[in-house]
Amino acid sequence: MNLKLRHVGQVTAIDIEGKLDTNTSTLALEQLLAHLADSPPQVVISLDTLEFASSAGLRVLLRVAKHVRGYSGELKVGGATGMVKEVLEISGFDTLLNMYDSEEQALAAFE
Repeated sequence: MNLKLRHVGQVTAIDIEGKLDTNTSTLALEQLLAHLADSPPQVVISLDTLEFASSAGLRVLLRVAKHVRGYSGELKVGGATGMVKEVLEISGFDTLLNMYDSEEQALAAFE
């Protein structure tokens, strides 16, 4: 699991690649919260390079969403495909998170 932080205008964009599971979720959460310590108001998490997400990985996304909302910010998730998208939909996370088919759509939703 790797995280890449970028800034697209006023939006903090974070790419998650690899696997987000029991083995990587604790480190992922720590790194994500550290990246978001300054509480940016607009965050996009891009999942197009995420290969796998377990329930532990889903909890990471939910915790980050709650963190961002706690500072009156907004989190959008873009680019989930394949098994990752299926897991998000089956678990109902697509109704808990603002999900978009691509990062571009998620970024455009802030405008």
